[in-house]
Amino acid sequence: MNSQTWKWSNTCSFASDMNFAHKLIDQVMEQLESSEWSAKEKFHINMALEEALVNAVQHGNDSDPNKNVHFSCNLNDDLISVRIEDEGPGFDPDAIPDPTDAEHIMVASGRGVLLIKSFVTRAKWNEKGNVLEFEKERAIVS
Repeated sequence: MNSQTWKWSNTCSFASDMNFAHKLIDQVMEQLESSEWSAKEKFHINMALEEALVNAVQHGNDSDPNKNVHFSCNLNDDLISVRIEDEGPGFDPDAIPDPTDAEHIMVASGRGVLLIKSFVTRAKWNEKGNVLEFEKERAIVS
């Protein structure tokens, strides 16, 4: 996505474990706090990270501890850029039924993709559907 000069970066791979994923989210949130991102923006990023990592660990890798999630996050004062890759078969995000449609309103799955798209500035999946890249631009305060 965008090429920037980053104040903070973290790149790692970890076994499919939400405990470790939550530690990564905590690290990102600490960095956003120290960079004085707004509470609303931090909430949006937290939700997008949570949904994306749950999708990678539980849906992509089927919580298999022998499969890894590959995580990369870059942050500066104006932008956060995240890349999450799982080792699963992938999926087509465009084929997910709209969870706000009356026909699917009671279906539990599919909400994560909708939340990610609504909370970030840009989100895209690779063709296979096992890599998500998203960015969130910091709101300009006047």
